[in-house]
Amino acid sequence: MKLTLLALAGLLCLTASAQDFTGYGADNYAGVNTLLLNPAMLAGSKYKVNVNLIAVSAGAQNNAFELDQKKLFGLHFSNLQEGNGYTKAPNHDYKYLYFNTDILGPSAMININHKNAVALITRMRVLANESNLSDGIFRLFGNSDPAYYNTNIIDRSLQNKMQAFADAGISFGRILVEKPNTLFKVGVTAKYIAGLAAASLSTGQMTANIDPANNITSLTADMTAAYSSNLDNMGNGSFSDIFHKQAGHGMGFDLGAVYESRPASLAGDPTPYRLRLGLSVTDIGSVRYNNSTNGNTYSMNANGSNATQLEVQKGETFTQYFNRLQTTNLIVAKGTAPPTMTVSLPTALHVDADYHVWKRIFVNANALINMVATTNPISPNYGTSFTVTPRMEKKWISIYSPISYSAQGLINWGAGIRLGPLFVGSGSVLSNLIQKKIPAADVHIGLTVPIFATAETKKKKEDKKKEALTDTVYRTLSMTSDRDSDGVVDARDACPDSAGPIALIGCPDRDGDGVPNYLDKCPDVPGSPKNNGCPIPDTDGDGINDDEDACPLVKGLASNHGCPPIKKEVISRVNHAAERIFFVRAKDVIEKNSYEELDRVVEILKSDPTLHLHIEGHTDNEGTDQRNQNLSDRRARAVKHYLEKKGIADKRMDYKGYGSTRPIASNSTPEGMAQNRRVEMKLTNWENKEKKADNKKDPKADPKTENK
Repeated sequence: MKLTLLALAGLLCLTASAQDFTGYGADNYAGVNTLLLNPAMLAGSKYKVNVNLIAVSAGAQNNAFELDQKKLFGLHFSNLQEGNGYTKAPNHDYKYLYFNTDILGPSAMININHKNAVALITRMRVLANESNLSDGIFRLFGNSDPAYYNTNIIDRSLQNKMQAFADAGISFGRILVEKPNTLFKVGVTAKYIAGLAAASLSTGQMTANIDPANNITSLTADMTAAYSSNLDNMGNGSFSDIFHKQAGHGMGFDLGAVYESRPASLAGDPTPYRLRLGLSVTDIGSVRYNNSTNGNTYSMNANGSNATQLEVQKGETFTQYFNRLQTTNLIVAKGTAPPTMTVSLPTALHVDADYHVWKRIFVNANALINMVATTNPISPNYGTSFTVTPRMEKKWISIYSPISYSAQGLINWGAGIRLGPLFVGSGSVLSNLIQKKIPAADVHIGLTVPIFATAETKKKKEDKKKEALTDTVYRTLSMTSDRDSDGVVDARDACPDSAGPIALIGCPDRDGDGVPNYLDKCPDVPGSPKNNGCPIPDTDGDGINDDEDACPLVKGLASNHGCPPIKKEVISRVNHAAERIFFVRAKDVIEKNSYEELDRVVEILKSDPTLHLHIEGHTDNEGTDQRNQNLSDRRARAVKHYLEKKGIADKRMDYKGYGSTRPIASNSTPEGMAQNRRVEMKLTNWENKEKKADNKKDPKADPKTENK
């Protein structure tokens, strides 16, 4: 049997999860997306500019239906039928359903300076809740359970509510307190809300008794219907009024604050906090809609009727539907419909703690707490949920795996990844892989344009500021007041109450490393300006600082740029092979009798992936310099191409031709000229950036061969 009580049939779709972009918003590289949870995250972000092109979050959570796993992961959603694609959940609780889809449109955040940032946001959301649907009435939907026929079923206060709205907002974030070990920032978002549509249906206590022929023995209740006037023509398949007729408008606000604990041990780290705490309240506000003339309180008495009379007929609009029910006395209006209805935004409290475990590893704990009364009959809300998300984040990649628990008792486990401008994830994909019947599913995906705030840009700004202030001091344009007597006038003194050298704009430098105390992350230990006044670490303890160590994680020698020495026998084998590389005369074609030696070089490189190879081509002085240069380039390149074909990666090799500029013997004898016509191969286990930058790309066409 199919029972439709007014709009209740619309409740039986699979509906979405309680939180948007689950697990992603805590990432320090999430850009504009972080503002959805806390606008204070805007200030001091990783980006100079971050532009969101499009981001979408959607999903499903309910305790009424369970979707077959194969249907979900096979994306087979057409022709779903009860018993073939989905089934009723075995529980006998009151049913709840949540729906929310979030589309973050073109949006951008801009760091004005170190302390201040702004953002422009466009966004559209659809939220719907259903609660308190009794298990007895639910069992009469679809494939009916005969056990519930001819039985008095009591349904407590049923609620069904939906809202679709778009908003355009402006955000401002500012760092209020910045000390060596502490940072505190705040943010606010103000947004104009365009209400697209809203609808609700709620009842008091309802009693129903129905027989197998759909005849209603008893069905009485008081119910309240309210929906925006642009939905009057809904029901005949037309959605145009939702977008062409303005239904409502309002204002909204987000408020947030963030505290960071920054120990000295993390000074110089790209993310220097040990613990980040966030608190925010989002979606404070409401939308006022024009109420439909059908949006009223009704008394319903369907005793003696057939359940099919309560169904929306094919092609019937909402207005036609309500008129028919009133004409047949199935419902009777109480009073006059109010002209407007005010729907609250889904206000939520967010409590966030992010712990920096080690290097690029973090663990985030987040609580989303619904602030809209669940008894509110017309305002849908986010469901309260708690999420723990371990993640690894770097500049161009993040991997995260959220584990969430909803107030309804549902546990989900998901995964996601950010690869530069693209991110994609789900808060439930892993848990759904291990269960055949799925009550919840979600996915999010987005595309951004990231422009990072670089340390070099910040340094140039500081140097420019320092230079301007120093010039002012030396010119002594206005020596009217200098209360710390350090030779820098108060108007230009960055630290007017603490004496310091003129070169540091009057600020003290306790450890004498050239970095003033207020900028020095390690004010009591001499360090380097490159590392915010802290000593540059030597991770592998080989006596070479990491900024000069080509192998910072492995002990090595200063003579080898901080890398371990290469075994002498390996170098000898490569040199021996280089001496036995022969070319066809006047060409860059390697003779076959050279292949065996080159294959030995391939074996050496494959056995040790840390090795890099620099290939040099040399000639005698016969002919012009330009011809010699071209031939030496081509021969060195030919050796590189041979090794590439044998499986050695391009990035592990570079080459260069030197023509006749580096002879090892006299060119006055045939023997000496023969020695000068050679290829040399030099091994390193560190990358020579200068040689790499100087390495030439293959030309589109080879130069003419030379007669040598």
